Amino acid sequence: MKQTKQAGMSGKGFYAALSMSVAMVGAACWYAWSQADRLRPPVVPESSSAAEISGSTRSSAPAQTAARTVPTQPQTTAAEAEEAAAILRRTTTAAPVPQTAPAPETEPEQSPDPALLYPMQPVSGTVLERFSQGELVKSATTGIWSTHNGTDYAVPIGTEVLCTEDGTVSGIANDPLWGVTVSVLHENGTVTRYCGLHENLSVQAGDVILRGAVLGTVGETNEAERNMEPHLHFEVLHNDSYVDPESYFAGALSPQITPPVS
Repeated sequence: MKQTKQAGMSGKGFYAALSMSVAMVGAACWYAWSQADRLRPPVVPESSSAAEISGSTRSSAPAQTAARTVPTQPQTTAAEAEEAAAILRRTTTAAPVPQTAPAPETEPEQSPDPALLYPMQPVSGTVLERFSQGELVKSATTGIWSTHNGTDYAVPIGTEVLCTEDGTVSGIANDPLWGVTVSVLHENGTVTRYCGLHENLSVQAGDVILRGAVLGTVGETNEAERNMEPHLHFEVLHNDSYVDPESYFAGALSPQITPPVS
């Protein structure tokens, strides 16, 4: 019986001790929780001024950072400005005056072709009878002795007759002996005569014509030299005197040609 009671007491004691332990743990936890607010540092509310300052600082920080990345112009002192002005004055004074480009040289006027300074032949043919230089010669047609005042050039009937130099048609005549004749007055006073032409001419009296102009064609109107083969009878007069056509073609009457010094 005693043992049984002791055992029952012993069981009750165990539960009593356990209950006590739980109560102590709970009391300890409650104490720790109650002391936690006392141990936490007090929270100081942020004033509106501090918030404004903090907000202003935070919003201006990027602008300050951006401003630091932009280089600023260095400040020029008065001495530096004066030195720069002096250099500018020296440079402006010493600068050479730009020279204008010289005008391109004009090409010298080319002299005309020397061949154009000489009179041209009215036709291209074989010489049948030359200028007689004032001597008497017997005509093959009339048998009369007389001077031959021109040069005869053998050419076929219908050959074009050209003007030897620039000039003016001073007369057209149908001479009983020399046939249809065209006279041209030239600038230097020389007169050229083209005899034995066809009646159908290319010019009329008063025409101003150029060197090489067609006057007409060779015809069969030259009665004084009918017994000769077809040809052009050509004469040159200067100061009312007959001139050798060969010397005329050589430039003897051309003022722009200097005669050779003998």
